[in-house]
Amino acid sequence: MRRYAGAVLIVIAVSVAWVWALPTAPIHQPLAFSHAKHAKIDCTVCHSGAASAAHAGIPDAPFCVRCHATAPAGTGAAWDRGVAARSFNWVRLERLPDHVMFSHRRHVTLGRLACESCHGEMKTRTTPPTAAPRRLEMTTCLDCHRQQGITEDCNACHR
Repeated sequence: MRRYAGAVLIVIAVSVAWVWALPTAPIHQPLAFSHAKHAKIDCTVCHSGAASAAHAGIPDAPFCVRCHATAPAGTGAAWDRGVAARSFNWVRLERLPDHVMFSHRRHVTLGRLACESCHGEMKTRTTPPTAAPRRLEMTTCLDCHRQQGITEDCNACHR
């Protein structure tokens, strides 16, 4: 039994490392949305709540119809379904654990961080992202907090 314990531990360690290191499967969004074509518009116009609430919103079909009376090129049937259903069923790219409290308002309005700080250069993208721009881990947040001289008190972000 003991002679297999080492092999079992190695298999478990390799398996855990494999899962951790593997990139997530690419995500396909319902529309071929181009942030580059909308670069003149401030992020907070379409992502309501980013400056005033904990969560940034994602625009639904009625919001887009305010500017786009007809389907933009390349959207086709997804646009028609979205307008009819009032939502495009965007796929969420990142999910924080329940014990982590994150507020867009605290970072965007109070902290005056540019959206690019966390989301990268979205304004140059011609297609929707297929994965989160960066892996959100505690070290990512702590590195930024240290860089900005912000508190590292656990209770500031953890419930």
